[in-house]
Amino acid sequence: RRLIPDWQKIKGVDIELVVERADESWQGRLGVVTVILDKILVDMNISPAVVCGPPIMLKFVTQRLVEAGFKHENIYLSMESNMSCGVGKCNHCRVGKYYVCKDGPVLTWHDIKDIEEPFL
Repeated sequence: RRLIPDWQKIKGVDIELVVERADESWQGRLGVVTVILDKILVDMNISPAVVCGPPIMLKFVTQRLVEAGFKHENIYLSMESNMSCGVGKCNHCRVGKYYVCKDGPVLTWHDIKDIEEPFL
């Protein structure tokens, strides 16, 4: 989170922050993240989408990004909420043949799209 202001200064990078619940100090968008996807204007053939959040959010955002036409290899998913031991021994973070703690924590939709229930 502390890097977000630095990312917002990078030319050609747009950061969209959305929270479901906020206190009175929040100045950004409020709601579920899928609501803003229709409002984002990017070239889906070259633009990456980087998605961070709980597994249920990853599932629905990925579905919307695919429907919108994003290339599967350009959808990056932060899967770290699935980690437990961090060294690949407990199998808690296993997503198909991948171990999030060793192969991730960021995986592309291209890598995991054929795995049954990758967002558990």
